[in-house]
Amino acid sequence: RKEFYQEEVKGVLLGFIIELARINRDEEQDGELVEEQGADATLIARALDYISRNYQDPDLSLNSVCSYLGISMSHFSTIFKEETGSTFMEVLTGMRMEKAKELLENTTLKNYEIAGRVGFSDPHYFGVAFKKTTGKTPTEYAKERR
Repeated sequence: RKEFYQEEVKGVLLGFIIELARINRDEEQDGELVEEQGADATLIARALDYISRNYQDPDLSLNSVCSYLGISMSHFSTIFKEETGSTFMEVLTGMRMEKAKELLENTTLKNYEIAGRVGFSDPHYFGVAFKKTTGKTPTEYAKERR
């Protein structure tokens, strides 16, 4: 049941981000531009899939995603922002925070364990990033939601 829920959440997040990418794309419809946009959207979908499968890796970075895709970091950053409306780090941090919220709500794991499971090698930095994202510390969030 829990595995199904996790996969469902990943699917919903990925679908949401892909839909944002579609909305943010330029609406111009002449042949070559449409082809290029389609290629960019496909590339971004592959990137989002890779991120959703690897967000728990503390070494996941813009460089590692670009290496996986075989694309330069500058070009990727440009099309990623154009397609999604967000930067790579905003999307990665968002995925990690959503997973952290789920773990805080549904488990009794310690904050440092959750930090490790969502890709933060430094539990203190996880706490800082979580508070910046949610306005609450992980402990405060867990107490309110459990």
